[in-house]
Amino acid sequence: MITVLNGGTRTTLQDDGRAGHRDKGIPTSGAADRLSFAIANFLVGNRWNMPALECALGGLHLRFEQAVTIAVSGAEMWGQINGQNFAINRALHVEKGDILTLSYARAGCRAYIAVAGGLSGETFLGSQSTYIPAGLGGIEGRAVKSGDKLSIAGAAPYGPQSLPNGYAPQLSKHIILRTRPAPEWDWLSLEGKRFLFTTPFYATDATDRMGSRLKGDKITLNHSQPMVSAPLIPGSLQIPPHGQPILIGIDGHCTGGYARALQVIQADIWLLGQIAPGSGISFRRCFAENAPKILASRHAFYNGLIPNFRF
Repeated sequence: MITVLNGGTRTTLQDDGRAGHRDKGIPTSGAADRLSFAIANFLVGNRWNMPALECALGGLHLRFEQAVTIAVSGAEMWGQINGQNFAINRALHVEKGDILTLSYARAGCRAYIAVAGGLSGETFLGSQSTYIPAGLGGIEGRAVKSGDKLSIAGAAPYGPQSLPNGYAPQLSKHIILRTRPAPEWDWLSLEGKRFLFTTPFYATDATDRMGSRLKGDKITLNHSQPMVSAPLIPGSLQIPPHGQPILIGIDGHCTGGYARALQVIQADIWLLGQIAPGSGISFRRCFAENAPKILASRHAFYNGLIPNFRF
């Protein structure tokens, strides 16, 4: 059992999501940064997709009511146990009564706290992922709050692990996303196409798991006809009439009525989870034939360490 002393800015229970229900208007949800989430679970000896806590921007305080192995991965936050600093991306043993605190993120946005055996929450459509807009999954479909009691699901299948050099994600305050042209790419003006790849954008305060409204050079369209709502997936970049892009996140709407200019390649979707208000964002062009090769290479690299992990 774990007691939440302070839920922080926003902390939710997440697993690998509920795929296959976007036709019903239900986003995939799950960990916004699947890579850091998987690493935290690996370190404590869990299967990579077992439920863990996702802490956005920091401020989380937990008290452990039993001895257990934990790990923290993801955003750079000052982490302390009983006031003593600890390093992320390694397994840690905590005793009954120990208190973990995470300060506010210095780089990145979300940290993942995995517990040996995984955490237990409400299941909806085969997933315990929290989707706050509809109140689904997790802890009553909401962020955790002071006084909540979190249950450990069982025993970890494996013992604590260590992370070899080169496997920890390197996070920055400026995130580079590789992209492919989306269906309405040709609606953009020549200037708009150029600006998307040559100038940086910045995430505004309107940034969360749903997505991020960006600020930067105005992206203009040559096409003036209204658009019928069309499918959206995480990593879609929409261009509204005012020309400031919207980047769709893991909890983003399943359809939208703005032009889709770019699509972040699957291998980089995990980076969406580390976009915080104020983060710099740059887009890079990825050729069609390279995107599947990049994904296959990333899977091969991490599957040698974390069996069956998928970006």
